[in-house]
Amino acid sequence: MKLRVTGLMLGLLIALSVVIPGFAAAADEKEQNAPAMAETAPVSESAAETGEETADDFASTSPFYLNGEPVEGLEYECVNGHNYITVESFVKALSTDCEVLEENGSVTADCVTVTEIVDVEAEGVEAAANVIEETLTISAKFGERYLTANGRCLYVENGVKQVNGKVALPIRSLAEVCNLDIAYDGATGQIVMNSIEGAGAYLTPGSEYYDGETLYWLSHIIYAESGNQSLSGKIAVGNVVMNRLSSPKFPNTIKGVLFQKNQFSPAMSGSIYREPNAASVAAAKLVLEGTVVLENALFFNRAGMNTYASRNRPYVATIGAHAFYN
Repeated sequence: MKLRVTGLMLGLLIALSVVIPGFAAAADEKEQNAPAMAETAPVSESAAETGEETADDFASTSPFYLNGEPVEGLEYECVNGHNYITVESFVKALSTDCEVLEENGSVTADCVTVTEIVDVEAEGVEAAANVIEETLTISAKFGERYLTANGRCLYVENGVKQVNGKVALPIRSLAEVCNLDIAYDGATGQIVMNSIEGAGAYLTPGSEYYDGETLYWLSHIIYAESGNQSLSGKIAVGNVVMNRLSSPKFPNTIKGVLFQKNQFSPAMSGSIYREPNAASVAAAKLVLEGTVVLENALFFNRAGMNTYASRNRPYVATIGAHAFYN
């Protein structure tokens, strides 16, 4: 017999393990309008008589709910309309098996969640249980504009911040590494999170999500062309490559795009084969996640150069050392 374990059911079966999972982007505007703190719930009659607050009364003060139950212990702060939650408090509140290391403005968390318990029949044993787990490794650094989760990089538009001296991420970014839907209940002031039916506990690993060949060539050209540039400059170069890949005017493979005659000098010189640094790999992953700095740019060159693009193509922007054109 196979049993799917989620929410409170999981708590009854495996000592209160909770399945967590990623936010729907469509709820972002609703989340931005959510209050930084929920109003304190009225104390029940029984609590008023005894002068003590019951567990139910305490739970009702939380503005965050998961699958209908309040999520306690979150350290959070509203920053420019976004609720930032510390990575440590988020993963520990939603997972019973999680190790967190935080130092020097960086945090790494390794979590395990039981997603299924499968009853199996074994010879001489009436019932045996096979526990199926999913794992999450998430890291972030104060001041950066992306987080890393299960080998993937996710863009954080307003940057990684700190709350109470600990690394914090927007609630929507934290939830994106899981499979949670989110909505804001204006009547109660609650931010309501729900597991997405049929989804896993955590973000699909990068090894399964990214196309290996595309990631290889994209990270290599980003490093060769803009390895010393800002994250935005790296992403912009990646955007140009992927825009060409999507255009019928250019080859339909990434290698074809990069090695098209007289287009990318690193492909001609051989510098494209140099091993990319970590920042260039991260930028390539962000591009493959859909991060866009320049939506329609198809050309770039060193800023100030007299080139075909500078003479004939509409100028878009200059980012760092490069000028970009449509």
